[in-house]
Amino acid sequence: MDFFRLKPDNKTILNKSALAMKLLSTTHFITAFIFILISMKSHADQWYHVELIVFEQLDTITDEQWPVMPDEVPKGSLTPSMATSLIQPASNESLDNTAASLNQSSQYRVHYHKAWKQYIMRKGRAEAINITSNDGLIEGTIRLDKATYLHASIDVWLKLNNNSVNSWSDSLPEGTNISVLRNPNLKESRRIRSDKLYFFDHPKTGALLKLTPIKTPAVVQANLEALETFSLPNEAAPTKNE
Repeated sequence: MDFFRLKPDNKTILNKSALAMKLLSTTHFITAFIFILISMKSHADQWYHVELIVFEQLDTITDEQWPVMPDEVPKGSLTPSMATSLIQPASNESLDNTAASLNQSSQYRVHYHKAWKQYIMRKGRAEAINITSNDGLIEGTIRLDKATYLHASIDVWLKLNNNSVNSWSDSLPEGTNISVLRNPNLKESRRIRSDKLYFFDHPKTGALLKLTPIKTPAVVQANLEALETFSLPNEAAPTKNE
């Protein structure tokens, strides 16, 4: 009787092979995703409370020529108000008195003061944070990453000039295009440490940055724990054609 048993046709074999490959691919994806999130949990000390102040220096006298400001300043993919597995909103904490002191001085004006909680990624994977002040005068990004040390890269513009010709055009050398916006640009990268206050200096503007290690935010921790209990579905039932 075995001699007369029907063998599966090519279509049935292909369907089963496709199903097996699809299930294997899904399994690999879910496994990799869970591994990444569990890895993040095991490095909970890489979450930080980040607080940033960007201010203008009012009494600075300089003959420095500001760079040409692009029509569209590059933006970060994250914002301090986002709530994701990489960034969470937070309230200002340790720099409130510093910001108040700056504003009370006749030499400075604070344009931006915000805080957020962030998981610091390795260099090459870190996303930039979009920095935009409520008064519209500060625009740019800050990128935080971690290798052997923490690093901060800030790139912000102080938009003082809104006209197509700037106020110091008469002093520009002949042949220089004066029909473009030129504004102070604070652009600097440096190695930093947690729990220390850092000052990024510029003739016309400045920034203060502080990172404090914190535990994984509760909402992120809850999502990680939910994923740890996740189980793969049973093998899909064969279709009628199979």
